[in-house]
Amino acid sequence: MPNSTSPGRPWLFTTIPVCLLLAIYFVFFSPVPSTSTHSVKELNPAWYTPELAREEYRKNATMPGNCFICHAFWVKVPPDPTVRVPRFAHTAITLNHGKNDRCYNCHLINDRNKYAKNDGSGIMPQTPEEVCAKCHGLIYNDWKKNTHGVRRGKWLARNRFDQEKFTCTDCHDPHSPVFKFAKTTPPPTWDKKYIRSGQATDNGPESFTSEYLIEQKETF
Repeated sequence: MPNSTSPGRPWLFTTIPVCLLLAIYFVFFSPVPSTSTHSVKELNPAWYTPELAREEYRKNATMPGNCFICHAFWVKVPPDPTVRVPRFAHTAITLNHGKNDRCYNCHLINDRNKYAKNDGSGIMPQTPEEVCAKCHGLIYNDWKKNTHGVRRGKWLARNRFDQEKFTCTDCHDPHSPVFKFAKTTPPPTWDKKYIRSGQATDNGPESFTSEYLIEQKETF
């Protein structure tokens, strides 16, 4: 049978007032967050576009399929060798390749699945660098010596699968080969109060401070 003279729970008489005092403090005396704001420059879509001059952009820019689906062997009427802008197809292509302003300077006129050599024979599409070498011989030699272009994989490759060497059209658009570099995001802008001033000395980082750090010291 419990003792009727036991003191009960005296901790309730101290805990409840303390909780009430803390609640009153946080409601009426807690520090108010600063409402000062500064303008932030809006993001430009050009800064985060996935379309780059290399890699996936070039893969999506190539023409898939067999060219003979549309370009069968010409028998009766040969194509115009001086054509610059096709009338019906390839309207999205912008030819901006300097003085190289003829389609059949690079494409073989009687076999569209191949590129054109200077002697009139064909170059297989798997080796487009042979087309570029017709005009860009010095860069082609640099590419063969690995001083131009991109190579990825093992340093000492034992087989051709250990290393990937990019060809000309993996990085350059053959119709407009000048690089379209991505626009980088500008550096962040800060309020003057956050910029540190002064000179660091042996006294520590306190000598190289800012108005914001001074305010924080005074607050605490």
